[in-house]
Amino acid sequence: MKQLLIPAAALALAACGQFAEAPPPPPPGEPAFPLASAERSIAYVCERDLPITAIYGTNREGTPDVALIIRGTDIRLTQSVAASGTRYTSPIGLETGQGLAWWTKGDEALLQQAPRDRINDPEAAETIRTCRVKTTPDGAAAAPPAPAG
Repeated sequence: MKQLLIPAAALALAACGQFAEAPPPPPPGEPAFPLASAERSIAYVCERDLPITAIYGTNREGTPDVALIIRGTDIRLTQSVAASGTRYTSPIGLETGQGLAWWTKGDEALLQQAPRDRINDPEAAETIRTCRVKTTPDGAAAAPPAPAG
């Protein structure tokens, strides 16, 4: 019985060495595959002391996107239509069945959720946190208020 298994195993291993022909190389100066890019990273502080890091860039398809780091979770959102500011959405959210939206304008941002199938509808979104760009480093005290008078 062992004598039959050894040749069968050798044939199976030999078949694993057969690969399809490699695709042609990309034109000179172009990457072998499209790359996502990160253009800037911004720290936000939101209501109830929720820190969010937003990494803005483009995804592999070339669409503007943002990666939000919320409580150690990385959620990717792509740019969607906004009447004002810039809005990013994802059908994946912080709660089951909910999508997530990140709407920025200037130094402010809204973290919103809506039912997954309606996340691109701003009217369906509920704001769960209001955020601002973080202006002080971790552990540093904010500047004291200016003296009155």
